[in-house]
Amino acid sequence: MIKINLVSLYYEANRITGANKRFDFFARSLLKRNDVKVIAVVKQGEEPAWADDVITVPRYDRLPAPVRRILHFVHLSFLCFKLDGIIINDFMPVPLFSARKKNYYQLVHDIRNFTEYNRALLKNISSHIQKMQWKKVSNILTVSEFTKTQLVDYCGVNPENVFVSYNGIEETIRVPSRRDIDFLYIATFEKRKNHKNLVLAFSEYVKNVDPNSKLVLVGRDLGYRGGVHTLIEDLSLADNVSIIDNISEKELLNLYERSCCFVSPSLYEGFGMPIIEAMYFGCNVACSNIAVFQEIAKEYADYFDPKDVMDIFRTLQISRGKSNDDAGQVTYVCNHFYWDAIADSFLQTMRN
Repeated sequence: MIKINLVSLYYEANRITGANKRFDFFARSLLKRNDVKVIAVVKQGEEPAWADDVITVPRYDRLPAPVRRILHFVHLSFLCFKLDGIIINDFMPVPLFSARKKNYYQLVHDIRNFTEYNRALLKNISSHIQKMQWKKVSNILTVSEFTKTQLVDYCGVNPENVFVSYNGIEETIRVPSRRDIDFLYIATFEKRKNHKNLVLAFSEYVKNVDPNSKLVLVGRDLGYRGGVHTLIEDLSLADNVSIIDNISEKELLNLYERSCCFVSPSLYEGFGMPIIEAMYFGCNVACSNIAVFQEIAKEYADYFDPKDVMDIFRTLQISRGKSNDDAGQVTYVCNHFYWDAIADSFLQTMRN
């Protein structure tokens, strides 16, 4: 029996995010194997629905964020020291005593702390600590070749210690719907997600192509939604743009089925899970020409310069003008991004 401890103190059981989806769907795929046992390690109140074996860590919600992080670091350090089996953890700092353990894998979604999009309270100190710890960890699990390259180039990590495990999609019985949404963007409202340039480009589309076109923005506010909402009002787009804060997985899948084109003008990502989800559900994809998007979407997306509003506008026209449900696109996603295959690949890597 292989015991795998999935550790995430960032996990929120009732919120749809890329990191949360990886935690849930990766675990469910592992649990399909008779010789694998999965233990979830999460904060109190965030127990996953799939987990029979759960270890909870106190929340410390009433304490300041830096104090919470220190207490969680101490708690996880002692916990990970005692845990047997494989440990996959995305919390930083890396728990004490864990970095050199051969059964420990540090999950890294991206290295935004080394970019202008660092959200840490003590940015320079945080980045320095991460760099030192990542260099010492025996095993790093990351979600794209792009992020692996960044870990090697920016942080001096030994490439032999970095293993790529893509994010994925779960095979789903589709419920096709009338595609009454022209453009869909799923992203938290923060600087790197570049909502304003999308709204400006969409304004050009409304003025020059289709005055009745619809754009749906889905995502939690991290401080930038107010400015986006003001821009929408200033451009008289209130009737064309809808903003949704939080939705269920079922509602999300319905949005994909209803959308003609998925758009992502993001300036920085470690992967881009909504892109492969949208492709699976037959949406056309228009996205930034950043390296990671080109890695995962290949020739099945239309690319634009995310800093050039008119280039975004032109690409929206191209992508929206294509028919949906391209068979080659859907087959590509199925062949490369099923969670079951991703789980199998990890187990093989671990055994080797």
